Amino acid sequence: MKNTEQADLRQWFAGYVKSFYTADAEIQPKIVQKEEHSLIVAGLCRDLAVSLGLDAADVLLAEAVGLCHDVGRFKQATLYRTFRDHESVDHGRLGVEEMVAAGFADRLSAPDWKTLAFAVRWHNAVALPLAAGERLTLFGRIIRDSDKLDIYRVLPPDPPAAGCSPGLEAAILAGRSIDYQKVKTADDRKLVMLGWLYDIHYVWTLREIVGRGYVSRLLASLPPSPARPEICRIINGFTAAKLGCRP
Repeated sequence: MKNTEQADLRQWFAGYVKSFYTADAEIQPKIVQKEEHSLIVAGLCRDLAVSLGLDAADVLLAEAVGLCHDVGRFKQATLYRTFRDHESVDHGRLGVEEMVAAGFADRLSAPDWKTLAFAVRWHNAVALPLAAGERLTLFGRIIRDSDKLDIYRVLPPDPPAAGCSPGLEAAILAGRSIDYQKVKTADDRKLVMLGWLYDIHYVWTLREIVGRGYVSRLLASLPPSPARPEICRIINGFTAAKLGCRP
């Protein structure tokens, strides 16, 4: 990606987001939150791409992916008044549709558009398509890691509440990520976010997650249960092993 192309994309993004500004007190905070999140994730994608040694053009492309990954959220919030995809629309797919409508399939080079569209389309999926190919998978992993890293900031854990569902506790103990649609309690959401750790691909990202205290805060916020000590041991052991240090 060229500097001029990224600048064009940023200018479009800023105007696009502002077109959804509203006096609606329920919707406007959602728009502002996702605008801030998108800008932060763009920077995280850039930093991760630099850590991977990507060339300047690909660093610009990674940053563009981060900026645009949640483009579908703005229309989703406005039309459906929710960020729940299963109750409204797949915001990854909607984001690609909005960028196509804005002409970016023609305004960018074919390889850059293919990569940008793929990363936006699949950033929120349970997993990336297995046959995606090395380059698409690379950018898919960059955005999925960076997105999760900032969501840990956006959604700090609440104090213990109704407890965790036993089946979800078992999934964490088995080293499996959790389908968000299985969440029944506020404490279940904490297990989902702990399960994300198993899906983090790059050591750089995991180091940031742990270093910013997100893992320790999640573990400290879990409600008392017979499984809690083992969950803490498993998660701390997993992150320590991935980072190459002792738990």
